[in-house]
Order: sequence, then C-alpha cells, then structure tokens
Amino acid sequence: MKYFFISLLLLGALLSKAQTKLVPAKNVVEKKWMTNQKYQMVWYALRDTARFEIGKVTTEISNDGNKITAITQVSMKRSNTPWIDSTVAFVKDLAPVYHSSYNAQRDMALTFGKVVTGYYNDKIKKIRTIIKDTTKEDYFDSNLYPTLITWLPLKEGYKQDIAIYDYNPAGKIGVIKASVLDVKRGIFESAVSGIHNVWVVTVSDEIGGADSKMTYYIDMADRKLWKQEIVAGERKMLMQLVEN
Repeated sequence: MKYFFISLLLLGALLSKAQTKLVPAKNVVEKKWMTNQKYQMVWYALRDTARFEIGKVTTEISNDGNKITAITQVSMKRSNTPWIDSTVAFVKDLAPVYHSSYNAQRDMALTFGKVVTGYYNDKIKKIRTIIKDTTKEDYFDSNLYPTLITWLPLKEGYKQDIAIYDYNPAGKIGVIKASVLDVKRGIFESAVSGIHNVWVVTVSDEIGGADSKMTYYIDMADRKLWKQEIVAGERKMLMQLVEN
C-alpha cells in the first residue's frame, strides 16, 4: 500500500510539471534563433480545392541585445489602410514591454507589467477605453507568441502550455493560454529552393477558441517559417512564405 501512495505522489508531481505554463525566464527559448530578419507571407483563404489571396503579411524582427522588436504589417487586398502591430520585449527573458496596434477599425497601445496600462480606441463605435488591468501571473505578449514558437527547443513529441496576455473587448481580456499540442518531423517542398526538413508544430490558443488550430512548418536548419495552416471551425486559411 505504501508503494501505491508513493506512485500516486510521483504521478501527481509529473502531471503538475507537465501542466506548468511557460512564462518569461532566462533560458525560455534558444536565443541563437533570435536574429534580425525580415520576411513576407501571402495570406490565403481556402475553399474546397481553391485558394483566394486575402493579403500579405510583412514581419520585421530586430534584436539590439537588450530588447527585441517585432513589427508586423498586414496589407489587405481590399483595403488601402494597412494593419500595423509593434511588439517590444526584453531579450534576456522575453518579458513584454510594449505593444501597439493600428488599423481602420481600432487603435490600441499597451504598456506591460503587473498592471497593464494603455488605451483601446474603437473607431467604429467611437469609444475610447482607458486600460488599467492588474495581472496575477507572468506572461508573454500575445502578439509575440507566434514568433516565439519558432524559437522554442523543438523536438518530436514536444508539448507546452504558454501564458500570453491579450486584450480583446469582443473576446477575452487578460492572461490566457496558448498550447503547443504536438511536434513532429516533416518535409516542406519549395518551388524555388527544393526540399527542406521541418518541424511540424500544431498549436491552439484561447484567442481563436476551442475549434481553432494552427500548424507551423518551421525549418530545422534556421527556424524559417515556411507556411502556416489555420483552421477555425469551418474556415481554413493558409499563410505561405514569399521566397526571394
């Protein structure tokens, strides 16, 4: 009987460790992948066997040794006004510093800490909300976490919950969860540069809801993101790298 209880205690400890969410820390990612880079992806909507271009997403990442900045510009095919998001985090642990987001529907700026401060300006409803949100746990910026996925110590079978902060008046506000559900080896075939060995990483988060999943195809050699498949209920989308 004694050994039975010891086994239960060990199992409980293992489960507790497995369920621990990833938060900013010194060696939370493999920093060799955090390089200066700029790339563009084409964003498609998928319907049956056809695909339709929605827009293009340009991402620029700069690392000055102290802070890392990621700027994303989304140019929608049917809009003259781009969506621009900027994220700043500390290099040492990826703790978030600042996030701004501007598009035709709304503007938002957040300064991070135990208390998240800033504003959310709804241009459609003409409502400006001052933000002062006290958090109870550490977190990453939700705008940085898709890039963070490419820096993780990926290996077959890797799974990890990630604490992220998101502000969305139409959804959830505060610290929520993203999850790496599975990692396996795969192949990506480029029409320009041929075959590449990739990590196929399946992810879900509380931003998209329980029925949404993203699959990243990440180059094993340099962590380049070749493509991302997105499933949200019946909607399917694809983002694919523009190769120079």
